[in-house]
Amino acid sequence: MSVAQLSWIYLALCVTGAAEAAQPAAGGVHASVAQYGITWTFAEPVQAGRFVTGDWWIVGPATVRSVSPTAAADRHGAVVNPPAGDKQGYDSRMAHFDASLRAAFPLTLQPGDALVSTISVENVGDKTPDTVPGQYCRGPLQTAAVLTCLREPPPADAFRPAYVGTWRELFTVGQLRRDRLPGLRAPDSTPDAKPYERVLERIWLDHQREWVNRMMHPLENMPDYGREITNIVSDVGLLVLLEDPQRERETLLLRFVQKGIDYYGVAQSDGNLWIGNGGHNSGRKWPILFAGWILGHKGMMHVQATFQEDQQTYFGPGFRGQKALWTISPGNPNGRHEEVDPATWPAYGDSRGNNGSKAEGYRKLNGPTWVGQALAAHLTGMVECWNHPPFFAYVDRWWQEEQQANAFVTSMWQRYRNRPDGD
Repeated sequence: MSVAQLSWIYLALCVTGAAEAAQPAAGGVHASVAQYGITWTFAEPVQAGRFVTGDWWIVGPATVRSVSPTAAADRHGAVVNPPAGDKQGYDSRMAHFDASLRAAFPLTLQPGDALVSTISVENVGDKTPDTVPGQYCRGPLQTAAVLTCLREPPPADAFRPAYVGTWRELFTVGQLRRDRLPGLRAPDSTPDAKPYERVLERIWLDHQREWVNRMMHPLENMPDYGREITNIVSDVGLLVLLEDPQRERETLLLRFVQKGIDYYGVAQSDGNLWIGNGGHNSGRKWPILFAGWILGHKGMMHVQATFQEDQQTYFGPGFRGQKALWTISPGNPNGRHEEVDPATWPAYGDSRGNNGSKAEGYRKLNGPTWVGQALAAHLTGMVECWNHPPFFAYVDRWWQEEQQANAFVTSMWQRYRNRPDGD
């Protein structure tokens, strides 16, 4: 996704829901709370408030009497502590629908529970005024929000715990190791942070295995395709490393850390989701590593899970003498296309069109999106924690051969790639 594509968000998406989540509300007693068109109504008033990134918490046990929009048999689904993996309970028009996962109301939430509620569109392919750029509307979900039940009110500067699975470690803004941020001088091509703030604002519903995960991504929350997701991660991963004496990118930083916390929670629930496949599943690793780095959390810094960038890069005998190579997906018949003569690519693979030419197309699709996150890892000294040298060798090779990335990432790479790691 280009900066130009993102730039319209700030004007087009300054709607009530966006403003509503911009500032955490003070804790109080509420009969109901609402976010992004979803309303949770309680059997009895509850103590409730907002995390620093805008999502609601309540003190429980507490009973949710109803949710609006009201869930139909296979629309507007809500799931408590959604598990990562194959199944989902949000909408029957998505792959691997399992009605047994759907919450029924009234529902009593216990401390530690996360209730994810969704709104479905009437017809798959419909757009709304708040649809984010990079959304091809392949799925049926309009938006999603999470209500988190706690035993007691959190600190005023608390991040929301992860919403997937059962890992619920609580972090605060006060824990951020701001001294680690390098405060780099910004290039002239530095984009405005506001559009990125919007696209990171809502939860990224992203916990289903393999490419069908694309259909889970709500239109108003996030792009649906991995290429666009990775472009955002690469850009934001560098933006938060720039000098910011007035903390103009503070909201961006907090929302990016929240994404890392969420993705780590997904990986703790099921570590084999983001399997290398074309352009679908990049961009999930760096938010986790960055959150771990700035929070000093060793689990996140050394996350163990499947990530596309790692499955798609390896050391091998390239036909042109390359050593760091790219592969489209594990076990694919065209998976080692860089090891054979390009003249043979049209016939290298199988009869279904999985040939070397197709693989090369996907290599070119992913390459520009990986540059920013690789550079961010270098600049933070996190290459060793990433723990997959072929990825970084391949990105260096990509730049030497193609020199393709967006204008901001290009400026950052040219200015800072030769800087010593972590300096």
